[in-house]
Amino acid sequence: MNRRIMMFVLLLAVFWTATAALNAVELDEKTRHIVPDLISSAITIDGQLTESVWKLAPISRQWFTFSPTYGEKLDFPTDIWLVYDRSSLYFAFRCHDPEPDKIKTSMSKRDSGSNDDWIGVAIDGLNNRQSTFEFYINPSGVQMDGITTAMDANNLDAAHDFIWESAARIDESGYTAEIRIPLESLRFKGGAEVAMGMMFFRHISRLGRMGSWPEIKVGRNQFHFLAAISYHDLKKALNLELLPSFTLNRDAVRHDEVSWQAPEWIANAGLSLKYGLSSAVTAEATLNPDFSQVESDAFQVEVNQRYPVFYSEKRPFFMEGVNVFDFGMINNGMMLASVYTRFIADPDWAAKLSGTAGKVQFALLAADDRAPGLAWEAGENPDTGRRAYWGLFRLKYSLGSDNSLGLLYSGRSFAGSVNQAAGVDLQYRLFQNLRLMFSYLHSETMDAATEPSRSGNGFSAMAQYSDRRWQVWATGEIWDRDFAMASAFLSRSAINRGQLFLGRSLYPRRGGSWWERLQASFRYEAIHDLETGLNDRSANLSLSMYTRRNGYLGITFSTIDEGWAGHIFSRQIWTGSGRLQACKWLFAYASLQLGEKIYYAAQDPFLGSGSQLRLLATVQPSIRLNLDLEYIRDTLSRRLDGSREPVYEVQIVNLAASYQFNRFFFVRGALRYDDYQKQLLTDFLASFTLIPGTVIHLGYGSLYESRYWLDDHWIPGRERLREMKNSLFFKVSYLWRIH
Repeated sequence: MNRRIMMFVLLLAVFWTATAALNAVELDEKTRHIVPDLISSAITIDGQLTESVWKLAPISRQWFTFSPTYGEKLDFPTDIWLVYDRSSLYFAFRCHDPEPDKIKTSMSKRDSGSNDDWIGVAIDGLNNRQSTFEFYINPSGVQMDGITTAMDANNLDAAHDFIWESAARIDESGYTAEIRIPLESLRFKGGAEVAMGMMFFRHISRLGRMGSWPEIKVGRNQFHFLAAISYHDLKKALNLELLPSFTLNRDAVRHDEVSWQAPEWIANAGLSLKYGLSSAVTAEATLNPDFSQVESDAFQVEVNQRYPVFYSEKRPFFMEGVNVFDFGMINNGMMLASVYTRFIADPDWAAKLSGTAGKVQFALLAADDRAPGLAWEAGENPDTGRRAYWGLFRLKYSLGSDNSLGLLYSGRSFAGSVNQAAGVDLQYRLFQNLRLMFSYLHSETMDAATEPSRSGNGFSAMAQYSDRRWQVWATGEIWDRDFAMASAFLSRSAINRGQLFLGRSLYPRRGGSWWERLQASFRYEAIHDLETGLNDRSANLSLSMYTRRNGYLGITFSTIDEGWAGHIFSRQIWTGSGRLQACKWLFAYASLQLGEKIYYAAQDPFLGSGSQLRLLATVQPSIRLNLDLEYIRDTLSRRLDGSREPVYEVQIVNLAASYQFNRFFFVRGALRYDDYQKQLLTDFLASFTLIPGTVIHLGYGSLYESRYWLDDHWIPGRERLREMKNSLFFKVSYLWRIH
């Protein structure tokens, strides 16, 4: 334990010694300074750029690529204009394109146009370089938005939906776009002088290139290069948002081969509210919420999985602001999420307080959960009627640039059992291209039926270096036997684990090559199991190529020694994958894995041969019609007496078709079939969204299973599929903003 404390103290010392060098970098970054004009005349958001303010000189500086390569001039010019009034920020874009007929666009639902051409802005309203609110629009006017944090700067969390206005049009010179962002949709420090940081992004789909202004340099991220924007006398009126909702569900379950149980009708009314305590602090609460999902999860392979399958959160109350709870997690770490809100399954109420005060960002979440006390399908729940209570707290202090020092607390109590965990994390960029991360968690678990309480610790650390040619990172993590964190999605505990990654990139000579970057890489991993004493090891050699048209092709050879049930299994695996935006109407992805696989049985595990194939295609026959097709095949066979005996074969098909009548209204149908489980799920959804919160949903779904009736109960079998359940739901909500 003393050695671990010394390691933490050493990291803090490194932080203080590097502060001077980092500040010098920041001073250089802040030289880009823009003061937008204050306007008094109205601007119509129609995408045509006819207003006189858009006739002024634009910000016409050279854009540079950051994907798939850094530092090259973006192929087509882009002009930007910025103005504002007392209630909104306005942006206009002229996206030049010499071949406008090749611009890829679609009329689709919100946040689904990432493969299209698009343009947008990232806004650091608090000017603390810890997070950006991001707003993007495709040439058909479809909105995409979300939040990016400094902790995970390469990924946009698109779960956040803001209220803003936009429009775009394709013309003979490319396309134009306009954006209006109400001040109520941002967090900033109001006053006579308001400083914000901004970054502008453009995606050219057919070239597979993304560029930015200002330029993002390799090894760093957007938080180092934000343009400084100054507004005068900017204030956000304190506002109250009320979101009443009403949901009606009809659920029916088959009783026997010829009859159904009486349908169950459930009506539910709820209320959510949000109050802006200041321009940077918000309180939220929800009472009697309906947290049913509008769309079902796609089927995944759950057979013979060593670790649990991760499903993303889809419930709006938990999606909004959950990024604040991001904790210091490492590349490919065992902890996929420190706060996995799907564990709060069926709350009666929930409340959040989040915001920023100076350099401190904070969030507090509390909720109850009825799910652990609900009746079981089989047997009697001894805790029927009891509730679980949750408390989560996050505090993050900005250390300048994308650096931070944070605290996290997680607590859950249920039926006399209590789990609590608290920890600290440090994100620090020691040099321009070298980033360090360290985190420590301590947990205490008291079970009403078990004495004494159990405690455990979790450590993780990462060093990450990247430049134009080299990518290197190393990680280490320790999870004690008795470490437990109720809110976390932790795949495995009772281990010590280390990883090392080395990558080398090559680039073609400038001059229009069809390929953009070639990377060779090596990754090594070692795990020591504290329970069994077994040691896992794996080594991976990979070769990857990035091409035009958003293309990618990669192949990996892996050799693995893995411990399971007291045995070490040695296996070799080949993996290949590729993707391509073949044309405007077709995006395709494929992956294939071949080699040896472990059958994860507790009593009779063995090493067999297997494969996993995944095919994915998005087809757009027209700008409004979208088809998503996915096929998964997973197999395992065992060699016995010189021949191969099939153990299992899983085939999954996920099909979805949607038609977008306009930006607000779409219909969607989905079929999901699992051949192994013999289940067919059908979903139909009609959805109208005027703005986030003001919605009408009407849906119908059915579950078909292969079962037969015997001795007064259902038996799984290989019979024909029967409709076992169906559900009809209707939901309406309306967002009121009161100033």
